[in-house]
Amino acid sequence: MANAGPLSRRAAVKALGAAVAAGCGLAGKAKAEDYKPQEQLKLTKAAAHYQDQPKGDQVCDRCPYFIQPGSCVVVEGEIKPTGWCPMYTTFSPMDRGAHS
Repeated sequence: MANAGPLSRRAAVKALGAAVAAGCGLAGKAKAEDYKPQEQLKLTKAAAHYQDQPKGDQVCDRCPYFIQPGSCVVVEGEIKPTGWCPMYTTFSPMDRGAHS
């Protein structure tokens, strides 16, 4: 049986990459609120290493995956605007890889 321990950074990045790849074909504004796939699988808070407090000046409210008032494209459940997880970024999901 697979290891039930914490999700490794590599596994988290792979899961995030899969979520981002699912949205690569979308056109238009690159806002998390506009991204509404039919069957989006999200990480649990535990798998995403989500915490209710910020990490320095990094907070969910500033991440493009955050959806007002309290949810996320990548992490399931209620997400606090002042929370944080390792998927935090300031880059839009639609901007990744578009520089070639």
